Amino acid sequence: MPYFSVVTPSWNQGPHIETCIRCILDQRDPDFEHIIIDNCSTDATPQILAKYPHLKLIVEKDRGQSDAINKGFRAASGEIICWLNSDDAYPEGTFQKLREAFADPSVDVVFGDVLQVAYDGTADQRSPASFARREDLVRWWSSDARLHQPAVFFRRSVVEAIGLLREDLHLVMDYEYWWRMSEKFRFHYLPEILAIQHRQLDSKTMQNWNGVYREREKVFAPHYSLLGLSPVEIKRTRRLAMAERYLTEAYCVTGNQPREIARAFWRSLRQSPAYALHPRSFGLFRRLVLGGRC
Repeated sequence: MPYFSVVTPSWNQGPHIETCIRCILDQRDPDFEHIIIDNCSTDATPQILAKYPHLKLIVEKDRGQSDAINKGFRAASGEIICWLNSDDAYPEGTFQKLREAFADPSVDVVFGDVLQVAYDGTADQRSPASFARREDLVRWWSSDARLHQPAVFFRRSVVEAIGLLREDLHLVMDYEYWWRMSEKFRFHYLPEILAIQHRQLDSKTMQNWNGVYREREKVFAPHYSLLGLSPVEIKRTRRLAMAERYLTEAYCVTGNQPREIARAFWRSLRQSPAYALHPRSFGLFRRLVLGGRC
């Protein structure tokens, strides 16, 4: 039985998949299995995978990313489960840090920081992780909880205890999984960069933040009573926070994309019309009329 089981879903990730494979080999830890679930890729992925005979491959059609990851979880035989998407990576030394953390038998879940690499060429940025209370996951619109998916690691016994990912979710299946996981297991913070996360412009979350918010509402709305607030107060605070989020989204649209700016700005105003008078809104007006940056 290997110590680490790395589960990687893949579909047409030829530009990234080899970096993902190499980062595992660069850990200089032979006690692992790397399970790649490939959704019959039609790009260079099959040729790249064929170069590495050590891989444990599952090549077949799937019903989405959650289904693919669940196939990997079922196939995993290692003690520590690592879920690494094909466009992410681990810095050297990650496995050694995990071995030291999991040497304590009372530690079941470890999470850490990530180094975020932006798609627009801006400087890499360390993004700290934080997670203290389960209720912070419920308050998703303005939460202190920050769990970076590639930098969360857990024992195989955790999967056996809580089951698999929800396959009806396609954008927030990780946060729903942490929610169920935190009900039974304590999360141990390791103040180290444990993963490298690439913020690609064409990624699912970058392309569909509105869908992310809808799925979070679907997952956590049944638990709003845990916040100890009245329904009216929850609605008010959520709408204000969402107005701020959408305004920020509009403000961060790159290039000359007036339609995308207007769409996000309109969503902000639907949440709170008062945001039309927000100082940053005037910059958006100027950008929509004149083009260019705010």
